[in-house]
Amino acid sequence: MEKKLSELRFWWVRHATVIGNNGCCYGNNDVDCDVSDIESFKILAKILPKNAGVYSSHLKRTIKTMEATIKEGFSYKEYEMDRNFGEQNLGEWQGMKYEKLEELTKELGIFHPTWLVSPNYVPPNGESYNNLFERVSKGINKIKERKKNGDVVIFSHGGPIKAAIGYALNTNPIVTLPFWIDNLAVSRFDFSDGVCRVRFINLLPKVISNSNNFYDRL
Repeated sequence: MEKKLSELRFWWVRHATVIGNNGCCYGNNDVDCDVSDIESFKILAKILPKNAGVYSSHLKRTIKTMEATIKEGFSYKEYEMDRNFGEQNLGEWQGMKYEKLEELTKELGIFHPTWLVSPNYVPPNGESYNNLFERVSKGINKIKERKKNGDVVIFSHGGPIKAAIGYALNTNPIVTLPFWIDNLAVSRFDFSDGVCRVRFINLLPKVISNSNNFYDRL
């Protein structure tokens, strides 16, 4: 009898748009988000798989995004909060205006054009992007050890989703920093007997809804 391949499907959703940060870098500060775009949450609830294992970071913007999706009809099998999927801790730089942060990183020689700071640099009392990549990888590996088949939905952040792309591609973390991750966008990576297929990255709910035969391509 032919052995059936196992397939574990990861669906990543970035949180809704942050509000109230006044143009400041927030990192893993627990800032609020805007969940008023009901149409997008209705679409998310429709396209995300039912009866999946669901995870979020510990930050309320991912939890609030998840709850708004549930309110519009998303259902799941089980839920767990995992700090491994939280945004990068920028330490003493959190709350700094983005313009000031750019000036500071250029002055220190640690500016990065597609991220907040050079990925190997640890801000005071914070962590580097490479540290983030390591903990996101740890979180993914933990799920893969527990679950061999089915669907996993993770409500997370831009940094961790970039890290998850790097994990899926089995590449250096810096390679995926140029990827743009929009609020409420969905990315999906499938693991089948150790082989990863990147199905799509950064698809916005309304774009998915307006695409003909999208479900046939999933």
